[in-house]
Amino acid sequence: MKYKMHILLVLCLVIAGAVVAGGCLSADKDKDLDNVGMTSFKSEKELKNYLENSGSLNTRSVSGGSIAKTTAPSPAPEAAVSEASMDSGANYNSAGGADYSQTNVQIAGVDEADIVKTDGKVIYYTPNLYYTKNVTLHNDSKYPYYTYDTYQMTLVINAMPAETASIISKITETGGNLYLADDLLITISTDYKIHKIIAYDISDPTAPKVMWEQEYEGYYVDSRLIDDKLYFVANEYGFGVFPLMYMGRELAYSDCYYPFGPDIIRPNADITYYVTKLDVKTGDADKTIALIGSYNTILFASGDNLYMTNYYYPDTQLMYLDFIESNGSDYLPSDVMKYIKKVMGYDLSTRIKYMAVSETIGNYTAELTEDENNDFYDSFYKDYNAYSSALIIEAEKTTITKINLETFDLVSGVVPGRINDKFAMDEKDGYLRVISTVGDDYRTEESTLRSMVSILNADMETAGTLDNVAAGEYIQTTRYVGNTLYLMTYTDNDPFLLIDLSTPEKPAVLGEMQLQGTYSYIYPISDTLLVGFGYTGDWRDWRTKLSLYDVSSPENPVELDVFYFNDDEYVSVYDYHGFTWNAAKNLMVVPGSDTAYVFEIKDGKITLMKEDVHKDSYVVRSAYIGDYLYTFSSKEIHVYNMTNWQRVQVIPIDQPVYPDYGSIYPTHEDPIYPTHDEPVYA
Repeated sequence: MKYKMHILLVLCLVIAGAVVAGGCLSADKDKDLDNVGMTSFKSEKELKNYLENSGSLNTRSVSGGSIAKTTAPSPAPEAAVSEASMDSGANYNSAGGADYSQTNVQIAGVDEADIVKTDGKVIYYTPNLYYTKNVTLHNDSKYPYYTYDTYQMTLVINAMPAETASIISKITETGGNLYLADDLLITISTDYKIHKIIAYDISDPTAPKVMWEQEYEGYYVDSRLIDDKLYFVANEYGFGVFPLMYMGRELAYSDCYYPFGPDIIRPNADITYYVTKLDVKTGDADKTIALIGSYNTILFASGDNLYMTNYYYPDTQLMYLDFIESNGSDYLPSDVMKYIKKVMGYDLSTRIKYMAVSETIGNYTAELTEDENNDFYDSFYKDYNAYSSALIIEAEKTTITKINLETFDLVSGVVPGRINDKFAMDEKDGYLRVISTVGDDYRTEESTLRSMVSILNADMETAGTLDNVAAGEYIQTTRYVGNTLYLMTYTDNDPFLLIDLSTPEKPAVLGEMQLQGTYSYIYPISDTLLVGFGYTGDWRDWRTKLSLYDVSSPENPVELDVFYFNDDEYVSVYDYHGFTWNAAKNLMVVPGSDTAYVFEIKDGKITLMKEDVHKDSYVVRSAYIGDYLYTFSSKEIHVYNMTNWQRVQVIPIDQPVYPDYGSIYPTHEDPIYPTHDEPVYA
């Protein structure tokens, strides 16, 4: 038969070059689908073999390591201080003990990097602007062009007195993500060319001084500041080279971790994450570990632990081969199955086996009559689709690796399905609470979609679960407050669920109400009041809204009030750091396009108090000190007296100046392609 000759030809072509892959189907397949997690390499040889056989690209050379931490008691390089700012610098501490805002974070006491920080006296702000330096005109006869470098700038603002607030110095060495730690300002550059963490002594904010700097490899992912330790996460595509180096130090093989699991499922594993603990006073890297993950790895940090996820999904080619090997004789003649079993017995990669088996079945069906072909596909694919759909639901897993932030010891656990984002996780009293979605796959039936609450103990073992939560609904946003999980979903019914987590072994639904629309962010303003930010209507009359909920009676949550933005007002909470809540004054500030919306939320009502418009620039942040509100865009900073809502000061921000390409005239009509990346504007 033709299929016999064809499969033999395929095997002859591929056997010589076939690679033995870790994902090959073996005779005794591992069916323990919960046997997944993260483990360290047991030997240097094991690490080398993994790196050599991973097949991933390396993105850097680490021979000799990176530039080590340096100290410098001199003023910050390229720091600029104007004469006017020097005159006002003496008043930088005049705010005294005034109440001031902190960065809006997920977990209280766990500080997150942001572009605006204040200590109640001085404000530090990195606008999303890129300034030019080293501008050079290359006057080529055919294609004249400019090249230049870019840098970000951190503005140091004397905030009080508010009426005379001004920029008193500028840090141009680095910018981006900021932290305040006593008299230190820590800046983490996110520029793709600059990979630096720099700490400045800001005891005199008119003249910041570099205390230490640390270069890092890879790309910045996230960070947290807890007490006097900075926990820093960066990543790079692929798995580096051996020996693995980070921040000038060689990592032991036992400090490098990789995901494992049974053959039939596999993790996304194409990115190396480096987790480093730095002393903020000295810049010393106390500890670094490397973990292999993927672009969709999610990070969540409590005060004691850092959690990182790995998503596992079925190997569809292996799944297909497994079905054929176990059930093929129900659909295929014995001679076809004989050849298939021979293929399965070869020491080949999964991909080669899949190609060969598919070709074999294709050639067999090509010789059938039309009716025989239809009967085959009706029976074979009906059964295979049912098998694969059930296996996908069973095999889709997310492992969660807990890293003890004190010791850097690791332990892994597993939950079914996929985790939406970091707000789906929370830690309390040593338990990790997680909500995940099961059955959200194009290859499964819509009726299988559901969510599940899992509670894991200190050893990352499952202590309790709540299944079939919001069946048929997609999770939109979640928030944990104490022992209650607030869950908002979206499909048809849009339920708002309150889930009791007080007994880890028995999580239970407390109450439910139906919503109109979808929500993207929940913010608790008290123990019994929540603000929900979202949208209502369909694509023809989509409107943004802000809702106030009373959850004092969990069995019967109530929407107290709702504010609808105008149809043409675009408001987003893509970055929750943009939210500001002033509990003392019951004021909430929400950035939306070029406007900062100020709401009073009091006595069950939402009242719009002020719309602060910035001309031709997006509002990105707000902060308050005492009775004064500061709103930030990339062009200026506005200051308002919150007792009468009068604007008392406007601080302009210098704008970048870029080369004028209109003044360059090429010798013919071909377009000019600049040799640099265009800047990103706020």
